[in-house]
Amino acid sequence: MIRFQLLGFSALFFWSYLLLNLIANTDIEKAVYELLNPIISDKGLKIVKIQFQNSKKSKLLIFLDKNDGKLTVDECGDISMEISSLLDIESIIKDPFRLEVSSAGIDRYLTSLEDLIKYKNCNVKVKSENYTERGKLIRHGPSYLTLSNKDGEKSIDFSSVLDVKIDLEGMSLETIKEMEFK
Repeated sequence: MIRFQLLGFSALFFWSYLLLNLIANTDIEKAVYELLNPIISDKGLKIVKIQFQNSKKSKLLIFLDKNDGKLTVDECGDISMEISSLLDIESIIKDPFRLEVSSAGIDRYLTSLEDLIKYKNCNVKVKSENYTERGKLIRHGPSYLTLSNKDGEKSIDFSSVLDVKIDLEGMSLETIKEMEFK
């Protein structure tokens, strides 16, 4: 097995750090992730993405995936009530907010190494602070993603990436249906 060393950290640790930043970008999102991840994992679920939209009507969005199948609306409702109670007790978010818990969906965020492998050759949208890039995910390495589009191939450094999401724009209905069963 090849073991990459980067700044004294193992490649696995580096991947974990980068991918956690795809799941939760802000301090509030990371605190929510740290609080909820053990509970969610114990239920056979995975947190795919946490987004906190801070405004007059703040909103906390939590996207989940089920390890062994599709997440139902009833399961999301049950988990939402449990999460809501826990967040009220822990007071991570001080001001009032609306909680939304849903499945990752077909246009899901890609936030794990497994996702990047599973959805290789699918169209994705990569968002950074400065730009959004669309293309087919053709490769990934310890610190980069490579997309292919009409302009050619472009490698993107993970450290600048905020989100990687399946891009349904321009996909045929047949391709979308195939993705549903990945």
